Amino acid sequence: MDAKKFHEIIGNYTKTWHGEDQQWKILFSDLSKFDQIKNKLKIIARATSEEKLLFVSGIKLKGGIIGMTGESITDAEALKQADVGFCMGTGCDVSKDNSDLIILDNNFISIYRSILWGRATFDNCRKFLQFQLTINIVICTITIIGGFTIGKIPLNVVQLLWTNLIMDVLGAISMCTEKYDLDRKTSRVSKKFKIMLPEIWRQILCHAVW
Repeated sequence: MDAKKFHEIIGNYTKTWHGEDQQWKILFSDLSKFDQIKNKLKIIARATSEEKLLFVSGIKLKGGIIGMTGESITDAEALKQADVGFCMGTGCDVSKDNSDLIILDNNFISIYRSILWGRATFDNCRKFLQFQLTINIVICTITIIGGFTIGKIPLNVVQLLWTNLIMDVLGAISMCTEKYDLDRKTSRVSKKFKIMLPEIWRQILCHAVW
């Protein structure tokens, strides 16, 4: 649809400047009208910076997560409003300052790769926490039980620091070198996802006891 048709469907709205967030806030008089186009709209012909900002704001008000790509000054407001703003490497400095990521090679496939690596990092954080918590539970348990039973801790301060250093190094290496999994069952990562899952706690406790 064109920009005129887009305005007719969404109805009236107010645009106010929020000094704390340093960005414009859009309030629709009837947000339910936005549902008519939210899931099926693919292209807005002859869209100005106003339509871009309205569409991004509407998606966020409906609880969605949106990424915005742009390269000109007119895209700056929508780039800042979006959850993730992508700016092309050849874009202007204003757009780069208001975006979250700059695509240096001007290739959209880079966005796809960044999403895959983001999901890989999320999975690796889970694995790192599982690894670290298992080791720390074991060390704390041995130290406390040893202090109560034999009167002195089995590991002194230097040994505890050395063990922690080795564990951090191994965990950091695994997080930096493990590549993303294209066969990943979960297609996306939601804000509602918990980092610690019941199966992770099960693995931690079972390995710690072992």
